[in-house]
Amino acid sequence: MEQNAVRQYIIQSMADGGTKRVFRHEICDARVSSVFSNLTEDTIFNFENNEQSQSDEELSQIDEDLTANCINQEPPAKKPRFKELPSKEEIEKLALARTEPRTNQQTLWGVKLLRGWLTENKYSSSFEELDETTLNDRLCYFYASLQTKQGNDYSKSALVGIRSAISRHITGPPYNRDINIITDKSFMPSNHVITGMMKKLKREGKDITVHKKAVAEGDIQKLYSSGIFSTDHPVTLQNKVFLDIMLNFGRRDRRGLLI
Repeated sequence: MEQNAVRQYIIQSMADGGTKRVFRHEICDARVSSVFSNLTEDTIFNFENNEQSQSDEELSQIDEDLTANCINQEPPAKKPRFKELPSKEEIEKLALARTEPRTNQQTLWGVKLLRGWLTENKYSSSFEELDETTLNDRLCYFYASLQTKQGNDYSKSALVGIRSAISRHITGPPYNRDINIITDKSFMPSNHVITGMMKKLKREGKDITVHKKAVAEGDIQKLYSSGIFSTDHPVTLQNKVFLDIMLNFGRRDRRGLLI
């Protein structure tokens, strides 16, 4: 029998066909079908002559049981629409995932340089919550003091990378500061210092970018002769096209590629 359906049962007189009793309720238990199937002419006759007949008692009990089952029946658990509430640590990890692992390493490197300079000059190594004026003042002296472990000047790209690393650090989690040490007017003095350092490098002929050694022509020929790069198979064709794109257009090698 269909569950949770409303059913109506009518008991009629065997003598004149008149309606003696009408039952109407929601069926929550299939047992009711077996009970009603046990009604015979004798039980119906007894019901007509005795309001407290066995059939009436049975039906009353069934009605009470079904009502109790309908009331006590718990609705099915609703599946949550969203994931479990993440922790603060998980939120910070997701925010850090916005940048590439290599970029995160550069951020750590730049921050380490600034902390080292602050400690060496008797300042607190915690700079993330400094007000803009104080932070700008620290950066002015920090930029001007930068040099490699060998005592040489950093290249233009290295200076830009250090400044960008500090900016990413203080604007990312858990600090999330609403400042920009590269473009905000309050940091114009420190940016003038680092710009002057770049100009000085150029005037002194030290603004030289060191590139990675190019792939030798002989090595490329070996790749083609080995069959790794060819148009005879979809996989080798993909290898060839990928190499051509990287050699001619891939200025940042494979960084950031979702492959």
